[in-house]
Amino acid sequence: MQRKNTWIDNDVVRFTNLVRQDHLYEQEELRAKAAVNETEDAVEKEFSQLLRTILARYHEEQVWSDKIRSASTYGSLVALGLNMFVFILAILIVEPWKRRRLAQTFESKIEELSTENGMRLETSMQSISQQIGRQGALLEALTEEVTRNVQENLRETVPEAHEDTQGETLEDRSDVQAISWAPSQRQLEMTAVGVGAFMVGILSTVFFSR
Repeated sequence: MQRKNTWIDNDVVRFTNLVRQDHLYEQEELRAKAAVNETEDAVEKEFSQLLRTILARYHEEQVWSDKIRSASTYGSLVALGLNMFVFILAILIVEPWKRRRLAQTFESKIEELSTENGMRLETSMQSISQQIGRQGALLEALTEEVTRNVQENLRETVPEAHEDTQGETLEDRSDVQAISWAPSQRQLEMTAVGVGAFMVGILSTVFFSR
């Protein structure tokens, strides 16, 4: 522009082109600025929308968190109440039932043991009675044998004493009879054996019955 007076045709054409280009560039710049502004506005709108979405999501999460917290609290209270109900139910119903059941079981066991002990005692008494009967029969047999032996000895000794002592008094005869009634050594041994067997049988029966 300083040498405008010295322009030639080429300079005029060049200036015209430069002016046209400058005008085009200004328009492009304006369109670019408008696009930038629109883009910035769109970005701001999207960012605002994002913030609103985040806030809404945060609010929803807070609401759900409060609901979950409330539900957890109520659930804890319900669980606590249920546990208390079960505990009271166990104390009032289950424990007495268990005690009654245990008492019935204990009583049944006691009755079974009593019955079993009674049967064992009855069996033992029957065995003892049988042992006593056998020992009594053995003693009776021993007594009969001793009596028979004594009678035989008397039959053998009394005639001889009657022949030898015809002139003796009645007192001498009674002495002879008393002497003849004295048991022999074999009779004493048999009696001791019988009594010992009787005692051993009774003791063994009592011991094994326990």
